[in-house]
Amino acid sequence: MLKILGLIFLFMYVIRPLLKFLFKGYIITQVHKYQSENMFREKERTKKEGNIDVNYVPPQKKKNSSNKQSDNEDYVPFEEIK
Repeated sequence: MLKILGLIFLFMYVIRPLLKFLFKGYIITQVHKYQSENMFREKERTKKEGNIDVNYVPPQKKKNSSNKQSDNEDYVPFEEIK
C-alpha cells in the first residue's frame, strides 16, 4: 500500500512536472525552428528580380611569410637574354 502511494506521489509531484517542463522546451524549440524557416522562405519570395545576394563567401587564404609558392601556383624559371 505504501509503495503504491509513494509511486502516485512520485508521479504527481516529480515526474509529471518534469515531463511537462521537457515537453514545453521541445515545443518552444520546434516553434522557433519553424519560424526561422518560414522567415527564410518569406525572404526568398520577396526578392526583386535582378538583385544578387551572396549567401556564401569562401574563406580567405592565409598568407605565408616565406617565399614558397603554394601548390596551385606554377613557377616558371626563366633566364634573361641580352
